[in-house]
Amino acid sequence: MLILSTGAVRAQISPGDLSQPHAELEGLKNCTKCHETGKKISPPKCLDCHTLLQERIRAGLGLHAQPDHRQCADCHSDHHGRDFDMVHWEGGMENFDHDLAGYPLEGAHARVECRDCHQPKYIPNPAPLREKKKDLRRTFLGLDTDCLSCHVDEHRRQFIAACLDCHHMAAWKPAPRFDHDNTNYPLTGKHALVECIQCHPVITDNRFPEDNSFQKFTGIAFARCTDCHEDVHRGRLGPNCESCHHTGSWRMAEPAAFDHDKTRYPLRGMHRRVACEKCHPPGKPLRGLKFARCMDCHSDYHRGQFARRASRGKCEECHTVAGFTPSTFTTKEHRETDFPLEGAHLAVPCFACHKGTPGRRSRSRRSMLEVNRFIFASMKCRDCHKDPHFGAVDKFVAQGGCRYCHRVESWRQSRFDHDQTRFALDGRHGEIRCVACHKPETLPGGKKRIRFDRNVSLLCQKCHEDVHRGQFVTATLFEGRLRPLTDCGRCHTARNWKAERFDHDRDSLFKLEGAHEEVPCGDCHKTVEQEGVAVVIYRPMSRECKSCHGGEAVEITQ
Repeated sequence: MLILSTGAVRAQISPGDLSQPHAELEGLKNCTKCHETGKKISPPKCLDCHTLLQERIRAGLGLHAQPDHRQCADCHSDHHGRDFDMVHWEGGMENFDHDLAGYPLEGAHARVECRDCHQPKYIPNPAPLREKKKDLRRTFLGLDTDCLSCHVDEHRRQFIAACLDCHHMAAWKPAPRFDHDNTNYPLTGKHALVECIQCHPVITDNRFPEDNSFQKFTGIAFARCTDCHEDVHRGRLGPNCESCHHTGSWRMAEPAAFDHDKTRYPLRGMHRRVACEKCHPPGKPLRGLKFARCMDCHSDYHRGQFARRASRGKCEECHTVAGFTPSTFTTKEHRETDFPLEGAHLAVPCFACHKGTPGRRSRSRRSMLEVNRFIFASMKCRDCHKDPHFGAVDKFVAQGGCRYCHRVESWRQSRFDHDQTRFALDGRHGEIRCVACHKPETLPGGKKRIRFDRNVSLLCQKCHEDVHRGQFVTATLFEGRLRPLTDCGRCHTARNWKAERFDHDRDSLFKLEGAHEEVPCGDCHKTVEQEGVAVVIYRPMSRECKSCHGGEAVEITQ
């Protein structure tokens, strides 16, 4: 009865059997090893036993050091029987946020199963765990974050640098963070294009069955070119290949090494850029080349146009080795030619006059090369410029060429004397721009011309509006025949619009006498609107008194 009573009491106090890891704590006398009196689980008491976790928490390492994971019972509950798994994974172990453990899973690591890493063989120091009776097959403690704690050292301790200095988590190859320039042998020129394996051979190593080869990166001789390359000169030119060559190309000698100035032809200007093979073809002798004249190497692109000059067309007269263009032949030298450059011609680019024409056939390009023209059969204006007048002013051109009217300083600044024409420019007409009367017109085909021939009308109303709306149209003799015209010149002059020539007593049927002389014009000549235009009426006008004064005529007696 006593035994039954004791069992009944224990059953009422304990909520259930402890799990297998805590089985040794079973019994009422052990409650306070995990619980404080009157309280639930006390995390400090847990850490009295789990000292390995206590050390990591103090160091701020791992999941249990996180502020939200300090209450052990949140994930590890007990009293559910011997077979109960005390580790509670919220959402399942495979969905655990590994960032909370202090080691984020990135790249390829994110695709690895938990137990692929958390295995006894990857625990570098299992002794402390065994001492605490940890099951190495179940624990998540003990792993190191060093890459080589899990992975075979592919480089066999050739490097002291961390793996992540060259590699990243996404994949072992390629090594995007590796920079050969940070080694003792930066890659320049053609070396940068060489496959790694050509310099770094694969070595067999059977110490690691899962990986029985590695690539050699250290201990490779590189101080001299002949450590890797064959000396094609067999030592005749000394041990320093770099005295003539560089890594850009074996065929390209180092410009700073070979001093061409010690030859009879120092290289200057553009000649410094020419590939050696251009002048010294492979298999041809280096000596005996002609170089006294430019045309020993270069073709005469002017095709003998300057052969009659005093220098017989010597290239140096106009060009330098700095470049074929621009030419040293300037406007100063041009003044000594048959066509000195003046005025606007000074601003014209050379090629605008000296245009390229098909010349000789090029053997290398298999096409016709253009030859700039420098000899002209004629140097008249029309040889370069189109006649915008289409022959309308040929009689003036015959007397003095285009310069009869124009200047080389500007085409628009004409010096033509208009008084020589049928229409002398008097008064305000002398202030008007030429194109106001000689308007450009477009011909069939899109060509433009400016009219200067006899077809340009001399009538006032061809340019000016008849503000009198035909009140003064009369039969007028014009160009040999009577025409119904308004002769504006009867009243007006070119100086201004005022009717300076008009005399009311002479030119009208109503003489202004007495008080009429003081009457303003507008009192008699009223303004009316005709078709939306204000017109001053001058004709017809009644001359009877009553038309202005009104009423019947009164006989006045003395």
